[in-house]
Amino acid sequence: MSQPLGTLVKAIDVLDALGELAPIGVLELARQLKMDKSAVSRILITFRSRGYVRVMEDGRYDIGLRLFELGHVIQERMPFRDTIIPHVDALARETGETVFAVHYDQGEVAYLYDRVSTQDIRLGERVGTRVSPWNHVAGKAILAHHDEANVLDALSVARRSQRKGLPTTDSFRRELIKIRKQGYATARDTEKFLLAVPILKEPGRVSAALMLGGPAFRIAASQEKSFAKIFIQHANKISNTLGWT
Repeated sequence: MSQPLGTLVKAIDVLDALGELAPIGVLELARQLKMDKSAVSRILITFRSRGYVRVMEDGRYDIGLRLFELGHVIQERMPFRDTIIPHVDALARETGETVFAVHYDQGEVAYLYDRVSTQDIRLGERVGTRVSPWNHVAGKAILAHHDEANVLDALSVARRSQRKGLPTTDSFRRELIKIRKQGYATARDTEKFLLAVPILKEPGRVSAALMLGGPAFRIAASQEKSFAKIFIQHANKISNTLGWT
């Protein structure tokens, strides 16, 4: 297998970092990426010439409109738009809460689409945000259907570099077993309640989920199973539409 082109990898790293950190200056971006400032500057100039990057009035850099345009093109071509979005919208109407479609990619959970609740107090997450799966309700719902040994190995690696705040492999394994058994994952604290249901494909290839989020005071514990049932029905319909089992 051929190796990735180093210069191109660095350019993609700059673009990825802009997506997460922008607006940001050249010096800070170089420090975050541990790259030479002049190299980062050359990459930004190249991206800017093609519309992938823009310069703010204060001299900092941000993502350009070209990426926004390409994102819309990709969304139009994917079955995601016609298949998943109607279910997200329907779930938001049925539950009265904010509903998300999320995707698992390269070890992270990415928010792809949301339908925000119309109620005064509501939960909102920025579409395009990427988060670690280990303490995320949708990440757990998805990983529960991946190869358990591989998942726990990845968690062990993550714990060696970021031990604080991550679950132990034993506790995470028990949680995955529970999620597989009941078909959904939940998380509740004093402020919010979250529920996630995987969009099932063949075992080991689940990469998406439907997620509900709302204030804890409005969603009683007695409602959790009824909400889960509704989400599972919609997730199954999506799987069937896309030819997944």
